[in-house]
Amino acid sequence: MRKNGSTDLTSTLFPHLSTMSKTAAVSSPAGVDTSCKNSTKPVLDRHTIAKRICSGELLFIYHTLVINATAWSQYHPGGALSIAHFVGRDATDEVEAYHSPEAISRMRKYAIGRVEYDDEIGWAALTPPIALGLIRHPNGVKGDWKREGAIRLAGTVEDGPDGIVKLGAEELEPMPSELDLRMERRRSKAYHGLKDKLTEAGLFEWPGPLIGYGKDLARYAILGGLAFGLFFL
Repeated sequence: MRKNGSTDLTSTLFPHLSTMSKTAAVSSPAGVDTSCKNSTKPVLDRHTIAKRICSGELLFIYHTLVINATAWSQYHPGGALSIAHFVGRDATDEVEAYHSPEAISRMRKYAIGRVEYDDEIGWAALTPPIALGLIRHPNGVKGDWKREGAIRLAGTVEDGPDGIVKLGAEELEPMPSELDLRMERRRSKAYHGLKDKLTEAGLFEWPGPLIGYGKDLARYAILGGLAFGLFFL
């Protein structure tokens, strides 16, 4: 168990988070809704988001928005498990890769706040509870968890009586890693830049009747008719 006295754990693992001004400007990547509706969303700090996740809410980041998927995760066409693995993380790339603009527009209605972060680094991911081998305890109170199966995916959280795990916000902070957050951020931006070029080229537009195969079907029908006629002649 990580010591509760480690109140400066976040600043130790991610120094840029503690030095960054809360009012720092955040650039708007492609696809971000910069309307007044989203700009008036309350700013949620890292600890608040972690606490709400520990209480059982399924929160993930989409650009600068905090999306609460708790109410609809079980109806998610891709399954609730795919959302569980992105709790506390930035799911912008995955959301835009696998969802239509209409689906994303509906998803934004579940934004409960927004975050501010250094655009050079992006959002430093929290650890999803499922990555700690934990699921919500069916008979527990709000904030109670239990291990799924006998395999421990992480040893940072201790089991309590009756198998109940009390998950604290500090347990969601990731362990030290050599992952270069700046490089990951550049790759993400490059992906969005490529998608913008494909969109501008019209490659995501409706290809026309018969999903773009209309001309081919007409061509083959004519050739088939000529071959049929020549056969009988």
